[in-house]
Amino acid sequence: MRHAVIVVVALLLVAGCGAPARSVPSQAATASASGSSAAVEAARSDLGRLLRELEAIHPEPFHGIPRGQWVSELEALSDRLDQLSPEQAEVALMRLVALLSREGRDGHQFALPVDGAQGPVLLLRIYEFAEGVFVTDALAPYRDLVGAQVLAIGDHPMAEVLAALEPLVPRDGPATVPGFRPAFLLRTDVLRGLDLIGEGAASLTVRMPDGSEASPSVEPVAWEQWLAWGGDFGMLRLPWREGLDYLDVDEPFAFAYLPAARALYVRYSAVQRVDPGAVAAMAERAAADDVERVVVDLRQNPGGDNHNYPPLLDALAASPAAANGRLFVLTDRVTFSAAANFATELEGDLRARFVGEPMGGGLNFWDDVDWVELPDYPVPMQVGVSTRYWQMAEPDDPRLTIEPEIAVEARAADYFAGRDPALDAALSAGDS
Repeated sequence: MRHAVIVVVALLLVAGCGAPARSVPSQAATASASGSSAAVEAARSDLGRLLRELEAIHPEPFHGIPRGQWVSELEALSDRLDQLSPEQAEVALMRLVALLSREGRDGHQFALPVDGAQGPVLLLRIYEFAEGVFVTDALAPYRDLVGAQVLAIGDHPMAEVLAALEPLVPRDGPATVPGFRPAFLLRTDVLRGLDLIGEGAASLTVRMPDGSEASPSVEPVAWEQWLAWGGDFGMLRLPWREGLDYLDVDEPFAFAYLPAARALYVRYSAVQRVDPGAVAAMAERAAADDVERVVVDLRQNPGGDNHNYPPLLDALAASPAAANGRLFVLTDRVTFSAAANFATELEGDLRARFVGEPMGGGLNFWDDVDWVELPDYPVPMQVGVSTRYWQMAEPDDPRLTIEPEIAVEARAADYFAGRDPALDAALSAGDS
C-alpha cells in the first residue's frame, strides 16, 4: 500500500515509487523543434513512444477522455512540432497530458522537464486566495512585494493568466487546480510558451499592501537557486506566518491541548512515520476527561506513504471524540495523495466532520506513477503514468473531493494578519 506523492516544485520528489531518472538534454532536443528535420522526427518518435508506453503502463489510460480524441490531439501536436518554439512545445505536451485527467481522478500524471532542462523561475512565492493572487514571500530585491496582489503579468490580467494555465494542470478534481497552478505560474518557460511574457525579466502589475499600484520587473533565477531558497514544497505551501501554527511543518506531527475550547489539536503536515510513543501519548491525551473534541489538521499536507498513517487512524478511532461526533478534520487544496487517503478513511470509518477548503486530492484516484522520458522532445520531458487505482471510498462514490461541512475560504486578509478562521470554526462548531 505504498503511495507516491507528487512534488512538482522539486521536479518530482517521489516517496513510494522512486525518483525519476536524471537526464541531460540531448543535442537534438536543445535546438528549436524547427531547427532540423532530424530533430523534429526524433521528437515525433518520442510522442509515438509516449502513446505506446501510456497504453502499456496505465490500466485505464483513457478513463477521462475517449482514446480517439486524445490520439487526435497527440497527432495534431506531432504535426505542428516544426512550427513551435521549445517552450511552446513544452506547454503543448503539458496540456496534452493534462487532458487525461480533465474529468478528474488522475492528478499525479504530470509532464515536466527532466532534471537539468528546467527553465528559470521568478524569485517569488505566490498563492491563490479568495481575493486574488498574492505574493507570500520573496528575496531581495523584491522583499517589498510580500503582501502585494498580482494584478497582471505583462499585458495580461491575472484572470487571463490563470485561465491560460488551467488546462496544463492534471487533477483529481477541481480543487487540485489552485493547489498546483502556482507551480506553473512561476516558471518563465511556461509563461513564454503561453505567450504571456518575452525573454528576460517579467513585468508585473501589483497592488501594494498600502493600496498603491506598482509595475515591478522581476528577474528570473535558475531553477536550482529558487529550489535552494523555496524548498521542495515551496511552490505549493504557504510560508510560515506568526499566529498560524499549522504552517510550522518542520516536524510532520504535533499535538497540543487548547484549554479554552477543551480541544486536542493534532497537526499532521506530511504522511510520514510518527514515533509510536508520540501516537500513544496523543491517544492518551485524547481520552482525557477534559477533551471534548479533537481537531486533526491536514492542511498543507501533500501526502507521503500510506503505510504511515494507520497507527494514527487507529488511535483516533479509539478516542471519545470519534464516538460522539466531535472529531473534526481541517483540509485545504494542498491536502493531496496519501493525505487525501487518510482524510477519506477518517470520513468513512470515523464519521469525521470536515472544515476548511475541499482537499486537492480525491477519494478514489489513480497514482503510483511510472516515468516515461522523452529525451528528444524540444525540451526534454518526463511524463508520469499512473499504475494503480486507490479506492478509499465506495466504488460508486461520484465525488472528486470532500466538500467540508463548514466551508472556510483561504483569504489573504486572514493569512497576512495571522488569523486562522478555519481552526476557529472547528473549535466552535456545535453538534451536527
